[in-house]
Amino acid sequence: MYKWLCLFTGLLFVSISVAQVRDTLKLTISKVERKPADTVYLFSSRTDTIALQPIKTDTSKMVKDINPQDLSETKYQIKLLGQIRVNSYYDFNGMTNTEGFIPYDIPIGEQDIDGLSSVYIGARQTRLGMEGTANTKVGRIRAYMDVDFASSTESFWRLRHAFVEWGYFKIGQTWSTFMDNASLPNTVDFEGPNSALSKRHGLIRYERKFKEKQIFGVSLETPHSDYYNPADTLIQNKNKQAYFDLAARYKYFNSWGHFQIAAIYRRINYLHKGNMDKLNGWGLLVSSIYNLNSKSTLYAQYSFGQGIAHYYVGFGNKQLDAVYDPLAEDMELKNIQGAYITYNYKLKPKMTASATAGVSFIDVYDFEPTDSFRSSRYLAVTYFYNPIETISLGAEITTGSRINSDSQTGYATRISVLGSFSF
Repeated sequence: MYKWLCLFTGLLFVSISVAQVRDTLKLTISKVERKPADTVYLFSSRTDTIALQPIKTDTSKMVKDINPQDLSETKYQIKLLGQIRVNSYYDFNGMTNTEGFIPYDIPIGEQDIDGLSSVYIGARQTRLGMEGTANTKVGRIRAYMDVDFASSTESFWRLRHAFVEWGYFKIGQTWSTFMDNASLPNTVDFEGPNSALSKRHGLIRYERKFKEKQIFGVSLETPHSDYYNPADTLIQNKNKQAYFDLAARYKYFNSWGHFQIAAIYRRINYLHKGNMDKLNGWGLLVSSIYNLNSKSTLYAQYSFGQGIAHYYVGFGNKQLDAVYDPLAEDMELKNIQGAYITYNYKLKPKMTASATAGVSFIDVYDFEPTDSFRSSRYLAVTYFYNPIETISLGAEITTGSRINSDSQTGYATRISVLGSFSF
């Protein structure tokens, strides 16, 4: 047995050596007899280098079939980014959205079924992204793209961001200029307070710092018609918007935090008596972060306007920018306003707790149905633990209410947990 084990070990050693180098390994095995009964095998080897002849290919005769829109090789430094996000909840009222708590969707009246509840575990919020940077003759260029799986359509992917930064310009799909990311609270609820402004779409933005503590930005942004007009059935599947949304913001920041004011102007096109007509929408946002001390921070937003419901977390794709007046046979803009405030406290270096309270209001016309949305409330108590930089664990209790124009009210509560790992 010992004899065959030695032979197997020697042959294995030879195989590994040959696989790792481009040399010829010559093995010699000598048998040495020792008395009284021991047999010893001695292994010795030498390496002879072999000159390998390269295979030459005439590259001038290789065929290239390249479309002008195909990807091409670049010298950018590429980084792969990712985040696995697993969220779970217990919903006491059976709300439909699995990614966020939206008070607009709270059931009221016959839709409010006593005892209806639901549970969920999923990883649709998981993200993948890529970033490329390069210092070129025309300046530094940064390209970024990320996707997740929380699509509301039949598409497997959902494009979140895809943009290029060149100097002070940003071109592509990303967060609107008519918002303030820094003042948004960190919540387990994927959407956050429904009264916050949050929208991603295509834009061209120019933004830069000046005088060390100030920022100014202006952008042209993709318009979106979010209303119902019965006359528009004549122009289905056509882009009805002929004007870009124009947005701008100014931010002042200091050691205590920052203050920002943002504005947007929109021209909303619609079909009226056989001709295209327009409404002038507008909005204002005031937001801030204020550091009370080394452990306590306040986050706050207040916004209002006409024809801008599409920009709110809780009212996008709800057809609330404008409403059709059947008496006047014309469209009317909807007035909207929303606000929230968050108190965040650092319990320990790796633990934080926060409380967020928000309200929103949308004016209701006399000709609208009595079950039309009028206002909502939102309250979230959140706890996060970060054992290491790349892991985040969170738990949250979220509750809210929806009030209709006829004063009917619905309530909902959800308990959520989240685990995320970034790489």
